[in-house]
Amino acid sequence: MFKLFRSPYRRVSLILMVLAAASAAGAVLVGVDDNPPGLALAVLAGTMLVTAFVHHWQSMKRFFVLSVIAFGLSAIMVGILIAIDVSLTGGHVAEPIATAVDLGSSALALILAFLIVPSILVGLAGALVMLLVARQK
Repeated sequence: MFKLFRSPYRRVSLILMVLAAASAAGAVLVGVDDNPPGLALAVLAGTMLVTAFVHHWQSMKRFFVLSVIAFGLSAIMVGILIAIDVSLTGGHVAEPIATAVDLGSSALALILAFLIVPSILVGLAGALVMLLVARQK
């Protein structure tokens, strides 16, 4: 079903996944709280993980659709994060619920920063590369 696990793509996909895991482990060891090297490692891990699943695509359209979908998801997630922030700061929320909602918003922010943004970048870079390849032919 998935092309990335077929013979010619399996090795590259697995190498990218292992490198993404190593980069994520490095980010955890270094720490990502206001630490540029840790943040760079975390974004690199997300980028390699996305690339592991899309590196075999040969169509500019697919990469562009990836970036459009990721951009749409980022807009939705930012809206959810803003709504959570307004509800926590403007409304009266019970303390246990506020803690749980705050943890949920932190998880959404991490997904947005380390998976959705690299998806946009990989999609745009892949579309640009496929455009340049098509122009050369």
